[in-house]
Amino acid sequence: MRRISLLLISAVVLVGTFLIGSGNFATAQETDLSDHLLVGTWILEYQSENPDDPVYREMATNFSDGTSIVSTPDGSNGQGVWESTGETSAIMTMSVVFEDGTRLLARVSIEIAPDGESYSAVITNEFFDPSGAGSGEIGPGMAHATRIQVQAPGTPIASFEEYFGASEATPEATPAS
Repeated sequence: MRRISLLLISAVVLVGTFLIGSGNFATAQETDLSDHLLVGTWILEYQSENPDDPVYREMATNFSDGTSIVSTPDGSNGQGVWESTGETSAIMTMSVVFEDGTRLLARVSIEIAPDGESYSAVITNEFFDPSGAGSGEIGPGMAHATRIQVQAPGTPIASFEEYFGASEATPEATPAS
């Protein structure tokens, strides 16, 4: 009986290993996007049609596996996916869930400058209430993005203390441990 149990367990392990090892697992992107110009971190700027409105800025990072994250000034963070539609173009879908349970779905079409240092985007937004009812697509809106470049520290014009002022913390204000 013990021998049959061992054979059965071994057969299950072998079949399971074969199935797992030979299976196709879906990822965010089945193609290698590491050389696509969209990969990297960007500062995005949105300007409404009214030039008196302030410019709205976000930070976005697009990864070579086809995923994206965006950080907004109000602390809401979005996540999404993107795919290449050409050497200098892509489409993206981003989603942000807000504290009250509403969700924003942004659909984006991107055209990257030939030098890869900036892009323009056309965006539509759709809002979903907590029950899942959608507003329908709203837009289009326009955005412009500039790639963030690696920069080594330069020659400082002032120390942190000089620029921001001396710390208000004193040894007396720090609790003893």
